[in-house]
Amino acid sequence: MANPTHKSATSVTLAPLAEKSTFELFVSKYWMHGLGLFLAIAGYVIYRHQAETTRQAARDKSWEAVDSRTDLAGFPKIPTAAPDVMASLATELKGTDAGPWSRWLEANALLGERKFDEAKAALDALKAEYPEHPLVKQVWAVDGTSESLVTAWASGIAARKAWEEQHPSLFANPQPAGDAPKVRLKTELGDIEVTLFRDRAPEHVQGFLDLAAAGYYNGTKFYRIDLEMGVDGGDPLTREDDLSKWGTGGADKVLPYKETGLYHFKGVLTAAAGTGRKESLGSRFSILTSDRHDMDGQRVVFGVVTNGMDIVRQLANAAQASDGVGRPEKPVVLTAVETVP
Repeated sequence: MANPTHKSATSVTLAPLAEKSTFELFVSKYWMHGLGLFLAIAGYVIYRHQAETTRQAARDKSWEAVDSRTDLAGFPKIPTAAPDVMASLATELKGTDAGPWSRWLEANALLGERKFDEAKAALDALKAEYPEHPLVKQVWAVDGTSESLVTAWASGIAARKAWEEQHPSLFANPQPAGDAPKVRLKTELGDIEVTLFRDRAPEHVQGFLDLAAAGYYNGTKFYRIDLEMGVDGGDPLTREDDLSKWGTGGADKVLPYKETGLYHFKGVLTAAAGTGRKESLGSRFSILTSDRHDMDGQRVVFGVVTNGMDIVRQLANAAQASDGVGRPEKPVVLTAVETVP
């Protein structure tokens, strides 16, 4: 079935603001990117619907390949995977119905990791490989300018890159100090390397290092997972068979909450909140797979993953048990936490 065509252009006009707050400035920079992404998702939904209803063998095969190697995440739910997975799919599915969308989703995945130049390169590849595809050829009127979704999104990426460079603290934590301690979380799936913010959260870092040196974490399990949040670990009770106790241990090791100037961006190591309003559990922790600023001011960030985020994503993406609490069906063991020389 042919791709849908739009009988009339879509026009979007934003009213000027007399005085712009930081948030309003942020929105004014992002509106084109948001519109382009929204239209792309809408087009994807329409296209996917066609792929499912026409039941053409070649079309089904290409979409099944995407389904088998991606997960539905975000809002609205769209296929999501690491950029290298999407790049591989785009290459393998070149010339199929799912091929251009795989390239588009590769750009989306790269943008999610703030790899702006690589995201633009993926869009350039989409234009070169599929010059007649609606994403490339179909023109929309956006605030008086007529351009394709790919062109509009490329402009949005360039604007976002410039905005982030001007306001770095809005999008990432400062880099750890040059002499910051590093630890390696050894798991059955592979190693996760974390650099610790000793200069900003000294008590949390020292407590974590002391527990690691004492073998406190050896044999514990990651007891809660969520692809859109992250993974939870550090509970000594996960060594036991009583699943009802998982996620309740470590309450004997409490630290006071500390303002660190660090925020809950993807990839951070953050202490679990205690029962008190402003306290941390000294042993339990989370590693985030997405930005979670609802935790800012509630929990203490004290580290950041510097190698092994692919392992974290594998942990978070595992099948969950049917008990509805986010427990993994097959919990992964944290075999050791070692200091990196």
